[in-house]
Amino acid sequence: MKIETDILIIGAGPVGLFTVFEAGLLGLKCTLIDNLDKVGGQCSELYPEKPIYDIPGVPMQTAQEHVDALMEQIKPFDYDLHLSQRVDSIEEVSSENDITTWKVTSSEGLECFTKNIFIAAGAGSFEPR
Repeated sequence: MKIETDILIIGAGPVGLFTVFEAGLLGLKCTLIDNLDKVGGQCSELYPEKPIYDIPGVPMQTAQEHVDALMEQIKPFDYDLHLSQRVDSIEEVSSENDITTWKVTSSEGLECFTKNIFIAAGAGSFEPR
């Protein structure tokens, strides 16, 4: 499968999800790729019930509530989500006027062409124990 996107985000945890929100405000389309089978990264996978106290404007929220709120916040915006796959390669395919286009290939054969790659992988690709 081949797709084009304004921004490819590697990692669908809180930082990746918030990137979709910020880019959406600018009218940019995002594509997220994550190794896990669900969004939320470590918050959802490792400690969904842990209380978080340092989110601006939110006195207390569990990690899963935080992820759920981010998913609600990005509903109006244009994004694709590809779970249960990791990025296997990133290669330059062209460069015009000092702007590089990248081809990112995933473990499931996804080929994504983009000029912008955001790595929001946190601790990196990990497997639940």
